Amino acid sequence: MKTLLNSCLLAAGLLLAQAALAQTPAVTSKLVAQRVDVVGGKSVLATAEAGKPGDLVEYSGLYHNVGAKGVEKLVATIPVPVGTTFVAGSTAPARAQASIDGLHFGPLPLTRSVRQPDGTVRDEAVPLADYRYVRWELGTLLPGADAVVKLRVQIDSTVAAAATTRP
Repeated sequence: MKTLLNSCLLAAGLLLAQAALAQTPAVTSKLVAQRVDVVGGKSVLATAEAGKPGDLVEYSGLYHNVGAKGVEKLVATIPVPVGTTFVAGSTAPARAQASIDGLHFGPLPLTRSVRQPDGTVRDEAVPLADYRYVRWELGTLLPGADAVVKLRVQIDSTVAAAATTRP
């Protein structure tokens, strides 16, 4: 599971860096992954060096404007790694959008139109396991200001089982 977490951090870090660089070199970004432990009924964050099925991981994207001007239309995107399931209600700020393909984003919770056997179309909730990206439209980041976005995922048991059965 350590390899899964490291791969997730690398992929997410690259995406965060690309988003920040595409907007302006004045914005720095950092991705932090922490395991969420529940102690005495409260969430406590710990290092996420390794994980096991069922573990919660919190991803935090930290943005800092090191420039002399405000950065407008800042958008932060964090990928939801394969082998994990997005946790509903875990985004901060709460107003976020999600995507199953990284191209088309919509407000949470995602829905899709599904044609029924009788030919009618019905909107259905997209399973949380299908979410692959979450993004926030942060607006303007003033000089010297910081912005933080967060989401939580749960490590799936099927991926952990596949990782332990590899030769």
